[in-house]
Amino acid sequence: MKYNFDDIVSRRNTNSVKWGDSNEDSLEMWVADMDFKVLPEIKEAIKAKADIDAYGYCYAKDEYFDAYIYWWKHIHKLELKKEWMIFSQGVVGSIDSILKRYPNKGDGVVMFTPTYNVFFNCIKNNGLKLYECDFIYKDNKYLIDWDKLESLLKKDDVKVLLFCNPQNPSGTIYSKEELIRVAKLAKENNALIVSDEIHCDITHPDKEYVPFLLAAKEYQDNIVTLISPTKAFNLAGLQTSCIVSPNKKLYELISQGIGADDLGDSNYFACEAAIAAFTKGEEYNKELRKYIFTNKKYVEEFFKSKLPGMKIVDGDATYLMWVDVSRYVKDVDAFTKDLKEKTGIHICSGLSYGRSGASFVRINVATSLDNVKEFCSRLEKYLINK
Repeated sequence: MKYNFDDIVSRRNTNSVKWGDSNEDSLEMWVADMDFKVLPEIKEAIKAKADIDAYGYCYAKDEYFDAYIYWWKHIHKLELKKEWMIFSQGVVGSIDSILKRYPNKGDGVVMFTPTYNVFFNCIKNNGLKLYECDFIYKDNKYLIDWDKLESLLKKDDVKVLLFCNPQNPSGTIYSKEELIRVAKLAKENNALIVSDEIHCDITHPDKEYVPFLLAAKEYQDNIVTLISPTKAFNLAGLQTSCIVSPNKKLYELISQGIGADDLGDSNYFACEAAIAAFTKGEEYNKELRKYIFTNKKYVEEFFKSKLPGMKIVDGDATYLMWVDVSRYVKDVDAFTKDLKEKTGIHICSGLSYGRSGASFVRINVATSLDNVKEFCSRLEKYLINK
């Protein structure tokens, strides 16, 4: 391999959210960022921009949008248009801004659960009503409850379906047929789809995600897509993303909102980093995906042989693992807290992802294989001695 993903970055005491001021014995495998070294061309682009020696306000230049257009056509077979695209500092901020303006206060938002915990805050903070559409959990898989989804979308106050493709935390990749069916139901019931696709570039080497806009072409005017290089290239600290809306009226509403919420000014290094990622990062991304899924395979095989009660939900995307711990644990919050105190392992309690996550944990394996092995060893000792 060209890139050495075993050689991870030490970020303790660097004001890293993930690692903070943790001690040398901790294993931080919770928040969704990676420990790998960034693509060298990204670092070079940032250094070149830093050499200008004046770090004033910036805007998103045409080359920024061209890089997205290139990547999505070349990698995902989706042709984006520049007139659909809006720069935003981040996917969560974009969701917040959209929900602040599209539905009225008190309106309903449907969301599949379990799902990314911050989505709950976006709904609550904007005075909206949440309708949880729990997945059907069967044979280590999550399936859409179509009857429940349809009944929720038919509610008079429901105006938005907040979607995650691929799904966080399960890593589920939706099929083209599923996306078309979801889009049809939403359109028939006048619910706008807001689709977070930030994890799309971290899939199993033999799997590809399906962009909502590509699958459901006839419903494009009713779909807003949120995309970014930050997960696949570990650029979250640079605050860069893109909103895609083929619907001109929605585009104008969203664009005005992003401006009013001060989310439209580019970080000084954001454009250069994104351009480098999408124009020079294909080989890096391919090798990264192989490495992450080697880590996942190690955990899967370890659990099967040593901790058979740990059941991993089948998923072909993200560097996250969603694990059913119900055979070992009654209180998942207490479990993750005790695990951190006694072993140094920091993972996420499933309860923060919705009521259906009460017997699950989320594990981030975007770190060295050595760390993954150490995690498995410590977890086994903890559960045996529990």
